[in-house]
Amino acid sequence: MKMLLTALLLALTVLTPSLAQKTVDARDILAKINRKEAISYQNTTITGDLDLTGLANRKEVRGDQDSYLSTVEVPLTFKNCTFKGKFLAYRSEDNDRKLMSWNNTVYNTNFTEPVSIEDCQFAEDAAFKYSVFSQRASFSGNTFRDGALFKYAKFDEPADFSGSVFRGYADFKYAKFNESSFFRNVAFEQPADFKYTKFDERVDFSQARFNSNADFKYTHLPRGTNFSNTRFEGSTDFKYTTLDGRKFSPDRQ
Repeated sequence: MKMLLTALLLALTVLTPSLAQKTVDARDILAKINRKEAISYQNTTITGDLDLTGLANRKEVRGDQDSYLSTVEVPLTFKNCTFKGKFLAYRSEDNDRKLMSWNNTVYNTNFTEPVSIEDCQFAEDAAFKYSVFSQRASFSGNTFRDGALFKYAKFDEPADFSGSVFRGYADFKYAKFNESSFFRNVAFEQPADFKYTKFDERVDFSQARFNSNADFKYTHLPRGTNFSNTRFEGSTDFKYTTLDGRKFSPDRQ
Protein backbone atom coordinates (compact mmCIF):
# COMPACT_ATOMS: atom_id res chain seq x y z
CA MET A 1 0.00 0.00 0.00
CA LYS A 2 2.82 2.39 0.86
CA MET A 3 4.46 1.74 -2.51
CA LEU A 4 1.15 2.42 -4.27
CA LEU A 5 0.69 5.76 -2.48
CA THR A 6 4.24 6.76 -3.34
CA ALA A 7 3.63 5.96 -6.99
CA LEU A 8 0.44 8.02 -7.01
CA LEU A 9 2.18 11.00 -5.44
CA LEU A 10 4.95 10.81 -8.04
CA ALA A 11 2.39 10.69 -10.84
CA LEU A 12 0.60 13.76 -9.47
CA THR A 13 3.91 15.58 -9.20
CA VAL A 14 4.58 14.93 -12.89
CA LEU A 15 1.06 15.90 -14.01
CA THR A 16 0.65 19.08 -11.96
CA PRO A 17 2.96 21.33 -14.02
CA SER A 18 1.23 20.32 -17.26
CA LEU A 19 -2.22 21.08 -15.84
CA ALA A 20 -1.31 24.38 -14.21
CA GLN A 21 -1.93 27.63 -16.03
CA LYS A 22 1.21 29.39 -17.17
CA THR A 23 1.31 33.13 -17.81
CA VAL A 24 2.38 34.87 -21.02
CA ASP A 25 2.50 38.57 -21.82
CA ALA A 26 0.44 39.53 -24.89
CA ARG A 27 3.45 41.41 -26.24
CA ASP A 28 5.36 38.13 -26.54
CA ILE A 29 2.58 36.68 -28.70
CA LEU A 30 2.55 39.76 -30.92
CA ALA A 31 6.30 39.49 -31.36
CA LYS A 32 5.92 35.89 -32.53
CA ILE A 33 3.22 36.85 -35.01
CA ASN A 34 5.47 39.57 -36.41
CA ARG A 35 8.20 36.94 -36.81
CA LYS A 36 5.61 34.79 -38.65
CA GLU A 37 5.76 32.02 -36.08
CA ALA A 38 2.69 29.79 -35.67
CA ILE A 39 0.86 30.56 -32.43
CA SER A 40 -0.19 27.67 -30.20
CA TYR A 41 -0.97 27.99 -26.48
CA GLN A 42 -2.77 25.69 -24.08
CA ASN A 43 -3.67 26.18 -20.41
CA THR A 44 -2.22 29.69 -20.54
CA THR A 45 -3.18 33.04 -19.01
CA ILE A 46 -2.48 35.93 -21.38
CA THR A 47 -1.92 39.25 -19.63
CA GLY A 48 -2.29 42.66 -21.25
CA ASP A 49 -4.29 43.54 -24.36
CA LEU A 50 -3.71 41.24 -27.32
CA ASP A 51 -3.99 44.03 -29.91
CA LEU A 52 -3.58 42.61 -33.41
CA THR A 53 -4.32 45.92 -35.12
CA GLY A 54 -0.76 47.23 -34.97
CA LEU A 55 1.22 44.40 -36.55
CA ALA A 56 4.46 45.04 -38.44
CA ASN A 57 2.69 44.47 -41.77
CA ARG A 58 -0.01 47.10 -41.12
CA LYS A 59 -0.90 49.08 -44.23
CA GLU A 60 -2.99 52.14 -44.87
CA VAL A 61 -6.20 51.50 -46.80
CA ARG A 62 -7.52 54.28 -48.97
CA GLY A 63 -11.16 55.17 -48.54
CA ASP A 64 -13.61 57.68 -47.15
CA GLN A 65 -11.95 57.55 -43.75
CA ASP A 66 -8.52 56.87 -42.34
CA SER A 67 -8.17 53.09 -42.21
CA TYR A 68 -5.33 50.68 -41.49
CA LEU A 69 -5.23 46.92 -42.03
CA SER A 70 -3.05 44.34 -40.28
CA THR A 71 -2.92 40.71 -41.39
CA VAL A 72 -2.28 37.65 -39.23
CA GLU A 73 -0.42 35.34 -41.61
CA VAL A 74 0.11 32.41 -39.24
CA PRO A 75 -2.28 29.89 -37.64
CA LEU A 76 -3.67 30.89 -34.25
CA THR A 77 -4.45 28.19 -31.69
CA PHE A 78 -5.55 28.88 -28.11
CA LYS A 79 -6.95 26.03 -26.02
CA ASN A 80 -8.25 26.48 -22.46
CA CYS A 81 -6.66 29.90 -22.16
CA THR A 82 -7.67 33.02 -20.25
CA PHE A 83 -7.35 36.44 -21.84
CA LYS A 84 -7.10 38.92 -18.99
CA GLY A 85 -7.06 41.96 -21.26
CA LYS A 86 -8.86 42.83 -24.47
CA PHE A 87 -8.60 40.71 -27.60
CA LEU A 88 -8.57 43.27 -30.41
CA ALA A 89 -8.72 42.62 -34.13
CA TYR A 90 -10.53 45.96 -34.47
CA ARG A 91 -10.33 49.33 -32.80
CA SER A 92 -11.09 52.93 -33.70
CA GLU A 93 -9.90 56.32 -32.60
CA ASP A 94 -11.75 59.63 -32.75
CA ASN A 95 -9.50 62.38 -33.97
CA ASP A 96 -9.93 66.09 -33.27
CA ARG A 97 -13.33 67.42 -34.18
CA LYS A 98 -13.30 69.07 -37.61
CA LEU A 99 -16.08 70.92 -39.47
CA MET A 100 -18.77 69.74 -37.06
CA SER A 101 -18.02 66.05 -37.72
CA TRP A 102 -15.78 63.36 -36.29
CA ASN A 103 -12.93 61.95 -38.38
CA ASN A 104 -12.69 58.36 -37.23
CA THR A 105 -9.49 56.36 -37.69
CA VAL A 106 -10.15 52.62 -37.95
CA TYR A 107 -7.74 49.72 -37.44
CA ASN A 108 -8.77 46.25 -38.72
CA THR A 109 -7.22 42.80 -38.82
CA ASN A 110 -7.66 39.93 -41.27
CA PHE A 111 -6.70 36.27 -40.79
CA THR A 112 -5.31 34.27 -43.71
CA GLU A 113 -4.68 31.05 -41.76
CA PRO A 114 -6.92 28.88 -39.52
CA VAL A 115 -8.07 30.37 -36.23
CA SER A 116 -8.88 28.02 -33.35
CA ILE A 117 -9.80 29.63 -30.02
CA GLU A 118 -11.57 26.99 -27.93
CA ASP A 119 -12.62 26.61 -24.29
CA CYS A 120 -11.16 30.00 -23.46
CA GLN A 121 -12.20 32.85 -21.17
CA PHE A 122 -12.40 36.41 -22.50
CA ALA A 123 -12.38 38.70 -19.46
CA GLU A 124 -12.83 41.89 -21.51
CA ASP A 125 -13.90 42.92 -25.01
CA ALA A 126 -13.34 40.62 -27.97
CA ALA A 127 -13.50 42.71 -31.15
CA PHE A 128 -13.38 41.24 -34.68
CA LYS A 129 -15.38 43.89 -36.54
CA TYR A 130 -14.70 43.83 -40.32
CA SER A 131 -12.29 40.89 -39.93
CA VAL A 132 -12.03 38.44 -42.81
CA PHE A 133 -11.35 34.82 -41.86
CA SER A 134 -9.97 33.14 -44.97
CA GLN A 135 -9.66 29.70 -43.37
CA ARG A 136 -11.71 27.75 -40.84
CA ALA A 137 -12.55 29.67 -37.66
CA SER A 138 -13.45 27.90 -34.43
CA PHE A 139 -14.65 29.83 -31.37
CA SER A 140 -16.31 26.86 -29.65
CA GLY A 141 -16.68 26.45 -25.91
CA ASN A 142 -15.60 29.99 -25.06
CA THR A 143 -16.99 32.36 -22.45
CA PHE A 144 -17.23 35.99 -23.55
CA ARG A 145 -17.66 37.92 -20.31
CA ASP A 146 -17.87 41.32 -22.01
CA GLY A 147 -18.91 42.41 -25.50
CA ALA A 148 -18.25 40.16 -28.49
CA LEU A 149 -18.03 42.23 -31.69
CA PHE A 150 -18.23 40.32 -34.99
CA LYS A 151 -20.13 43.03 -36.89
CA TYR A 152 -19.34 42.96 -40.64
CA ALA A 153 -17.01 39.98 -40.11
CA LYS A 154 -16.69 37.63 -43.07
CA PHE A 155 -16.12 33.90 -42.77
CA ASP A 156 -14.95 32.28 -46.02
CA GLU A 157 -14.76 28.76 -44.53
CA PRO A 158 -16.83 26.97 -41.81
CA ALA A 159 -17.24 28.85 -38.54
CA ASP A 160 -18.01 27.17 -35.21
CA PHE A 161 -19.24 28.91 -32.04
CA SER A 162 -20.85 25.81 -30.52
CA GLY A 163 -21.09 25.65 -26.75
CA SER A 164 -19.96 29.22 -26.20
CA VAL A 165 -21.48 31.58 -23.64
CA PHE A 166 -21.99 35.26 -24.46
CA ARG A 167 -22.46 37.11 -21.17
CA GLY A 168 -22.27 40.52 -22.87
CA TYR A 169 -23.75 41.91 -26.06
CA ALA A 170 -23.17 39.56 -29.02
CA ASP A 171 -22.97 41.61 -32.23
CA PHE A 172 -23.05 39.66 -35.52
CA LYS A 173 -24.90 42.38 -37.43
CA TYR A 174 -24.05 42.36 -41.17
CA ALA A 175 -21.72 39.37 -40.71
CA LYS A 176 -21.40 37.04 -43.69
CA PHE A 177 -20.96 33.27 -43.47
CA ASN A 178 -19.99 31.78 -46.84
CA GLU A 179 -19.84 28.19 -45.57
CA SER A 180 -21.56 26.20 -42.82
CA SER A 181 -21.77 27.78 -39.39
CA PHE A 182 -22.56 26.33 -36.00
CA PHE A 183 -24.15 27.92 -32.93
CA ARG A 184 -25.27 24.69 -31.27
CA ASN A 185 -25.93 24.91 -27.54
CA VAL A 186 -24.81 28.54 -27.40
CA ALA A 187 -26.08 30.69 -24.51
CA PHE A 188 -26.78 34.34 -25.26
CA GLU A 189 -27.30 35.97 -21.86
CA GLN A 190 -27.54 39.52 -23.25
CA PRO A 191 -28.99 40.82 -26.56
CA ALA A 192 -27.88 38.93 -29.64
CA ASP A 193 -27.85 40.89 -32.89
CA PHE A 194 -27.97 38.95 -36.18
CA LYS A 195 -29.73 41.74 -38.08
CA TYR A 196 -28.84 41.71 -41.80
CA THR A 197 -26.57 38.69 -41.25
CA LYS A 198 -26.21 36.49 -44.31
CA PHE A 199 -25.76 32.74 -44.07
CA ASP A 200 -25.02 31.24 -47.49
CA GLU A 201 -24.82 27.64 -46.25
CA ARG A 202 -26.60 25.78 -43.46
CA VAL A 203 -26.51 27.24 -39.97
CA ASP A 204 -27.22 25.28 -36.81
CA PHE A 205 -28.82 27.05 -33.82
CA SER A 206 -30.13 23.82 -32.26
CA GLN A 207 -30.39 23.87 -28.45
CA ALA A 208 -29.21 27.49 -28.37
CA ARG A 209 -30.65 29.71 -25.64
CA PHE A 210 -31.49 33.39 -26.08
CA ASN A 211 -32.09 34.86 -22.61
CA SER A 212 -32.57 38.41 -23.87
CA ASN A 213 -33.54 40.09 -27.14
CA ALA A 214 -32.81 38.10 -30.30
CA ASP A 215 -32.73 40.26 -33.43
CA PHE A 216 -32.83 38.42 -36.78
CA LYS A 217 -34.50 41.21 -38.75
CA TYR A 218 -33.62 41.02 -42.47
CA THR A 219 -31.44 37.95 -41.83
CA HIS A 220 -30.91 35.60 -44.76
CA LEU A 221 -31.13 31.92 -43.78
CA PRO A 222 -30.51 29.06 -46.24
CA ARG A 223 -32.15 25.67 -46.63
CA GLY A 224 -30.95 23.32 -43.89
CA THR A 225 -31.10 25.93 -41.12
CA ASN A 226 -31.71 24.25 -37.77
CA PHE A 227 -33.55 25.86 -34.85
CA SER A 228 -34.61 22.62 -33.16
CA ASN A 229 -34.99 22.91 -29.35
CA THR A 230 -33.87 26.55 -29.47
CA ARG A 231 -35.22 28.57 -26.55
CA PHE A 232 -36.20 32.23 -26.76
CA GLU A 233 -36.64 33.66 -23.26
CA GLY A 234 -36.72 37.32 -24.33
CA SER A 235 -38.21 39.31 -27.19
CA THR A 236 -37.55 38.33 -30.80
CA ASP A 237 -37.58 40.14 -34.12
CA PHE A 238 -37.81 38.02 -37.27
CA LYS A 239 -39.36 40.74 -39.42
CA TYR A 240 -38.30 40.29 -43.06
CA THR A 241 -36.26 37.21 -42.15
CA THR A 242 -36.13 34.69 -44.99
CA LEU A 243 -35.42 30.95 -45.09
CA ASP A 244 -34.49 29.76 -48.56
CA GLY A 245 -36.12 32.92 -49.90
CA ARG A 246 -39.38 32.57 -47.96
CA LYS A 247 -40.64 34.41 -44.91
CA PHE A 248 -39.54 32.66 -41.73
CA SER A 249 -40.03 32.78 -37.96
CA PRO A 250 -39.14 29.82 -35.70
CA ASP A 251 -41.45 28.30 -33.12
CA ARG A 252 -40.74 29.56 -29.63
CA GLN A 253 -39.68 26.86 -27.18
